[in-house]
Amino acid sequence: MTRLLMALIPLITIAYTNVSVSSELSAREIMEKVDNRYVGESSQADAKLILIDRRGRERTRDLKMYNLNGDDVDKSIIFFRSPADVSGTAYLNYDYADDRDDDSRLFLPALKQVRRVAAGDRSGSFMGSDFTYSDINGVTIDWYDYTILDAEAEVNGEPAWLIESTPKPDYADRVEHETGYRKSHLWILKDSFVQIQGKLWLTRGNRIKYFSASNLELIDNIWTPMRLQMLTTRNGEREHASIFQYSSVVYNQSTDESLFTTQAMEQGD
Repeated sequence: MTRLLMALIPLITIAYTNVSVSSELSAREIMEKVDNRYVGESSQADAKLILIDRRGRERTRDLKMYNLNGDDVDKSIIFFRSPADVSGTAYLNYDYADDRDDDSRLFLPALKQVRRVAAGDRSGSFMGSDFTYSDINGVTIDWYDYTILDAEAEVNGEPAWLIESTPKPDYADRVEHETGYRKSHLWILKDSFVQIQGKLWLTRGNRIKYFSASNLELIDNIWTPMRLQMLTTRNGEREHASIFQYSSVVYNQSTDESLFTTQAMEQGD
């Protein structure tokens, strides 16, 4: 399963690999290489989620994130530390390697209960941000057809492919239901198979989202974007934006599996 924004939870990480770029690669082969990138066996990060309204006013939420990758399932959990109105909230996701749906759960301290995030809710806003649950969890590349729109694209002077992603007819209803997107344009850097930009068309409201990853740092031999932005527009006008801003990321340190449980969600970080 791949996060088509190539930058989202777990830990919104991007790994650069030493590979030889072939002009003969198909769009599908490019996306498979993106999907198979190495992002460590485990990771943890401190971050801020910044919400920006149409007037430019900002609200900031402090987060702690953990991720544990396995052969059968990738596990991730996010703890909200502040401000007071979201403190104690936790989000847990199991991303299975087989055909099973993600198991996503949200703990709301005010209600003192853990609730499952249903498939139909995954196209909704993640904690009031411009990122959706499907952006966070990821989707299966087999749901989509891919086409190279521009084999000689550039992003900030770096060679890239521009790839269009559209749902296969057999998966169109499921993609619309679970993601809220009808198609995407993905900019993939040629030297690393990393998505650095994205344009996403929503199925409703005449809205388009724009994604960007920036401030790359080499951490434990993994290139990691320390800033991720999603901007939402409607009828060509900016509505609001959200930013994940990282202050620290650590890879491949021992992570206790008991952290990725509903009990841990309720106890907090």
